Amino acid sequence: MTTRVTEIAGAAHQISAETQQTETSIGEVAAVAEQSSASAEQVSAGTEQTSASTQEIASSAAELARTAEQLQGLGGRFKVTA
Repeated sequence: MTTRVTEIAGAAHQISAETQQTETSIGEVAAVAEQSSASAEQVSAGTEQTSASTQEIASSAAELARTAEQLQGLGGRFKVTA
């Protein structure tokens, strides 16, 4: 009977050790998931900022094109004689 109790106690100790190891692993996975989530949020914010900047550049380019057309129209009014 004592041998059986010793075996059961040993098995219980092993299960306890494996449970602690599993808890540690789960904690590490959770930490990596949090870091990944934070990185994804940073990438998303950067993408939004890049998109806004691209829209501003497109707007500025359109405005420059309109200004160039106006200048060409004004420049056509003058004649250069040699």
